[in-house]
Amino acid sequence: MTDRMPHHREVQDLLIEQMRRDLSRPKWWTTIWGRVAIAGGVLAVAGAGVAGVVLLEEKPVSETSVVHCLEGPYRNSDGTLSGAAASVATPDGVIPITDAEALCVEMWEGGAFEDHDPLDATPSPAVAPKEFTTCVTDEGEAAVVPGIIECSVLRLHPFQG
Repeated sequence: MTDRMPHHREVQDLLIEQMRRDLSRPKWWTTIWGRVAIAGGVLAVAGAGVAGVVLLEEKPVSETSVVHCLEGPYRNSDGTLSGAAASVATPDGVIPITDAEALCVEMWEGGAFEDHDPLDATPSPAVAPKEFTTCVTDEGEAAVVPGIIECSVLRLHPFQG
C-alpha cells in the first residue's frame, strides 16, 4: 500500500495548472475596473477634503444687523435654521449688534422660544440655556446655538473671534 492519495498525479497537474493561471492573471490595479476604482477613490477623498476645508473654515461675522437665535442644535425639515432671526431697529435705521449671545439670552429669557403662539403679546418668561455656541452662516450672519456643538453639524462655519 502506498502513502499517496488516489490520482495523485492528476491532482498535482491540476494544482500546477491553476497556479500558472493565477500567476499569469493581471494585477487588479492594472485592469480597467481597478483603475476606475482607484480614480473613484481619489475623487471621493479629494471631494471630502475640499468639503471639509470649506465647511470647517472659520469666518468672521460680517453682517452685524441680523442674528439668528436657534431653538436647538438642529435645522428645520426644509433646511432653514430653527428659531428666530433678530435685528435691532431704531427710528434712524438698523443698528449693528455687538453681542449676539446677549441678544439671544434676552430672547430666551423673554419667552420667545417658550410659547409658540405668534399672536401672544406677552409670552411667559423662560430660562436661558447656560452655554451657547456662536457660528456663522454663509452670508456672514451670526447664528447662536444653545449648548456646545460643532458648527459643521448644522452646515455652519465656526466663529472667528
